[in-house]
Amino acid sequence: MGELERNTRDDVGQPQGNAPSTDNGGQMDMFEDERERASLHRRGAIACGVAKRGLVAFLAFAMAFGTTPAQLWAEGAEGIAEAVAQAATPGEGTGAADGAADGVVSETGSNASDASVNDGASANAADSNGVASDDSAAVEASTASPDSSEQNVKSVVAASDEAESQPTEAASQEVAATCSVVGTDAKGAQQTWAAAQQIALKEGSTAADLSEQLFRQAGLKADYDPNGSWGWALNSITSPFDAGRTLAYDPATGAHWQLFVNGSASAVGAGGYTLKDGDSVVWCYSKYGDPAPANQISVSCTVVGQDASGAQQTWAQPTTALVEEGTTAADLSEQAFIKAGIGAKTGKGTYGWYLESLTSPFNKTVTLSSEKVNENTWKFWQFFVNGQAANVGAGNYTLKAGDKVTWVYGFDGTMPGQVSVSMEIIGKKDEKAQRWTDPSTQVFVEGTTIKDASAAYFDAIGIESKMYDQFGYWGVHSLVSPLDGTELSGAWSFFVNGVPGPQLDSDYVLKSGDKIVWAYAPGDTVPNPDEVVVDPSASRPTDWKADWSGNSNAVVKNVSTPTGTLASPWTFDWRAYSGATYPNASEPIVVNGNVYLAVNKRLLKIDAESGKVLAESNLQTAIGYTTRPIYTKGLVIVPLDGGAVQALTADTLTTVWVTDSVSKSAQSNSQLTVDGNYLYVGTVDVDYGTSTYNNGHLTRINILTGAVSWQHVNADEGYYWTSATVGDGYILVPTSAGTVEMLSKSTGDVLGSVSVGAIVNSGCVLSKDGKHAYVISRDGKLHVLALSDANARASSRISEERVIDLGLTGCACMPTLYGNKLIVGGEVSGGSALAIVDLDNDFATTLVSSADGSVLPAGGIKGAPLVSVQADDTYVYFTVNYGATSDYVNYTSGGGVYRYKMGDAQATGAFSAAGHNNYCDSPIACDAKGNLYYINDSGTLFKLSGGVKVSFETGEGSKVDFQTTADGKLVKPADPTRDGYTFGGWYTDEACTQAYDFSTPVTADLTLYAKWTKNAVNPGGNGGSGTNGGNGGAGNGSGAGTGTGSGSGTKGQQVGGAIAPGHKPTTKTTVSTKTETKDNKSDKKDADKSDKKDEKKSDKKSDKKDSKSDKKSDSKSDTGAASTTTAKKSSSASEQEIGTNPLAIVGVAAGVIGLAIVGVFVFTKRR
Repeated sequence: MGELERNTRDDVGQPQGNAPSTDNGGQMDMFEDERERASLHRRGAIACGVAKRGLVAFLAFAMAFGTTPAQLWAEGAEGIAEAVAQAATPGEGTGAADGAADGVVSETGSNASDASVNDGASANAADSNGVASDDSAAVEASTASPDSSEQNVKSVVAASDEAESQPTEAASQEVAATCSVVGTDAKGAQQTWAAAQQIALKEGSTAADLSEQLFRQAGLKADYDPNGSWGWALNSITSPFDAGRTLAYDPATGAHWQLFVNGSASAVGAGGYTLKDGDSVVWCYSKYGDPAPANQISVSCTVVGQDASGAQQTWAQPTTALVEEGTTAADLSEQAFIKAGIGAKTGKGTYGWYLESLTSPFNKTVTLSSEKVNENTWKFWQFFVNGQAANVGAGNYTLKAGDKVTWVYGFDGTMPGQVSVSMEIIGKKDEKAQRWTDPSTQVFVEGTTIKDASAAYFDAIGIESKMYDQFGYWGVHSLVSPLDGTELSGAWSFFVNGVPGPQLDSDYVLKSGDKIVWAYAPGDTVPNPDEVVVDPSASRPTDWKADWSGNSNAVVKNVSTPTGTLASPWTFDWRAYSGATYPNASEPIVVNGNVYLAVNKRLLKIDAESGKVLAESNLQTAIGYTTRPIYTKGLVIVPLDGGAVQALTADTLTTVWVTDSVSKSAQSNSQLTVDGNYLYVGTVDVDYGTSTYNNGHLTRINILTGAVSWQHVNADEGYYWTSATVGDGYILVPTSAGTVEMLSKSTGDVLGSVSVGAIVNSGCVLSKDGKHAYVISRDGKLHVLALSDANARASSRISEERVIDLGLTGCACMPTLYGNKLIVGGEVSGGSALAIVDLDNDFATTLVSSADGSVLPAGGIKGAPLVSVQADDTYVYFTVNYGATSDYVNYTSGGGVYRYKMGDAQATGAFSAAGHNNYCDSPIACDAKGNLYYINDSGTLFKLSGGVKVSFETGEGSKVDFQTTADGKLVKPADPTRDGYTFGGWYTDEACTQAYDFSTPVTADLTLYAKWTKNAVNPGGNGGSGTNGGNGGAGNGSGAGTGTGSGSGTKGQQVGGAIAPGHKPTTKTTVSTKTETKDNKSDKKDADKSDKKDEKKSDKKSDKKDSKSDKKSDSKSDTGAASTTTAKKSSSASEQEIGTNPLAIVGVAAGVIGLAIVGVFVFTKRR
């Protein structure tokens, strides 16, 4: 009911007071007259109201029409809609959020209306961080009463809560981001008011949503306006430490609440920034241009040791600490140790920070360090993050908000209140037990039942399962094989420590150390899926040809290995296939169109064409981290952990013989050597606790029968990453102690030895005449050894003749000999290198230490180089043991393949391994068609053939590794970053005018260019052009305001750097953004050749230069071609070109005419 109607009805026909009327007739006449007048008045008022509303709408449209720039009219409806939306006052066209707010502040509806009017009148614009930059707004915020401020915050919170309580039609995805607030203390020093907290919000949420949530969680009193003139605006925040200290915009200093996203000042307001997973949002009270603060996060650390009797004892209670973002768990731990009075002995090794021992704060005689419990078990300080055993070291783990770090002395991977058990699944195939998953450790909360643990285990490892639980009985109906997708139903039984499930309580509660097996087999006995049946009489396909037998330092000739870009037709995930968390895989060999790969306790036969597993067979024991099988005489021969060796037929994978192990601690990671009917295998016992490598066994085995011909034992030295080299009646083998031994082929007797002064992780190469041997020690030196004939004295059969410094700082690579060139990989200071040694030219050495203009990454070339001779050219393929990662879990580069053409100045990246990056010390195998095969530590076997290469040029932005493709499909990489710039997508041209569509098939080599747009100027801007107001200054609408900067302003800075609709740039004017393209780059070629350190320096210099340039003029267009966007200054420019809309006059005239018509209408109606 309208207010006019309500007042009319209340005032008409009612006697005044309670006295009875004495003139009923006159009263009725008066009532009739009054009713008629009221009716006429009401009809006129209604008509007038409708007319007014129509006129207002018409004039609003006319004004929007008249003030809309010509460019927006040219852009059509979308451009007009955007301008009108930005010009709307709060409450108009703002959707559900405004509705929610209106519903909450019903008691102050008039105030809301007034606020809207005031916003429109004073144009209280907000800066890019959502802070009001108008003086009036700042004064209002700073003088507002605490009660009104609190009421405003509460109303917003209530609105948000109400909105959150509404049911949703479908579950949406979430994004997790951190938010923090950094204010200042009473002395003006920066002070964390709310440490970074990780908050999960619905996908599509903004930084404003995140901020409001943080304010609530942290209990901060914040004055913000969700529906300001230019969007969400933060006016002030009250300190949680200093009573009455409220920080808002300070016109004297220009300090205000700045919004930083991922370390950079945001180019848009909080309400305009849509969160991405992992974003870091910081509100910092500072001046424009100040850097992002060192963000602080809240974390905790706990230490659980043991008392003198061995009972668990808490040495440091959970201690919450505020640490700077970027702090590692090691940094936090050391602080916690000191605070709790715990004596700590730490250090830094090859893999970074490590904890050696801790001393009890209660009993200084109790010091706990690594302790051997039995042959297979060690107690040590276990590192946990958020209740889970960490898969990286504390020094490599960067803390996140809310992380809980715990150190527990033990061995079973559990924290207090947890149990650790072993679980595995045994299926069935071809009527034989088949291992579906290897035994793996699973950790559960104390009190977990076998039923719940089983369901969680299936889910955790990705096993599709169907379970039943009814009428008091539960079990597994079916499981799907992770190996081939076969579903087996019924007959699934579980065993705990060998005891069948029916003999246990149905709600059996797990205990630490339990061994749980799910098996597809009836009965009371756990089937043995690892049984190896030996059949010495099995036929052997001796006519099968080996494309790559396993001699890693071989040379291939006239095989068309790809000389261009490499791509992968298929990959095989051997980690997933194994079902283990940390499986081991062998180097691949290629025989008769099949690739053979040993994974943990199985040998796989894989189709080289499709990558599908054709067959598999059990191995007697598991393989080690580095395993080098070999093919000969129809057999695939695999060295096993413990020193045993197993031979299987290449066609059916039938085991024909297995040798005994030589030691429980023996590792067999040396290359196998075949000489006629005999095989030479070297092992070493490794004790990581004492870092000793000894008890070496070199065994000669008859390939036909598996019988041991002889065995040489070196108690003080071992054979680690080496190889036996066969000469005339002798073999040469280096040791882990730096000795090269000469042994008799027939007896194994020592014929001589020589020390080279450093350990050797390589093999010897014989000269063409057999009089010399070449070996490279771990320190990168080439040793030339003189070999004497059989008539010489034993002590002189081998001696060191010369030592050559190759320029390498390290080498653990098997050398490859081609002609008179010795080719070997190694390490150099700060990188890796391929050494080409000319044996006929006094060992002149060429070092290849770069690829595609950049230094080869550090880590060293560990796998033997593959040398491919094609016509007049020779190519070398190699890998580098490098992986780029911040946490040793997620890798962004590394693990690819490089190719070097002999005679070139540098190598080239041929395959990036995108999506499968990790470390790689594997050599590269080759088949007869030229296809390449190798593995890296991502758990992937690659097949490589020719493909196309896509390079990503980022200028001064972060590096993006190239990609290769065999099927034309390209994966969009993660967006690069650059300080002070926003990434604008990938383009096919250097000028960034042709955007690239990643769904487009790639048919030829391609380079994509990153578009960079300089971030919009924050509040205070640069003066100058006048589009941003002064330095945080007031601005007064038409540009007369000055602020602290030098130029005039136009109503102050808009939120998020947006430009008011009335000041939108027209087609010919410029915008205050700058995109780096060919026209404004600085010596890109030199920048590309610089190393990472130089790039960082260049970034800083470039940013400073750009900043100075921007302060002079914002004249670059968003396409980077200034000549096409500079405003025409000719006086003959048309009105449309300079932004005047010629139709505006028509609109205004129409409005005036409409007003006149309404006036006539109202006048006639009243008469």
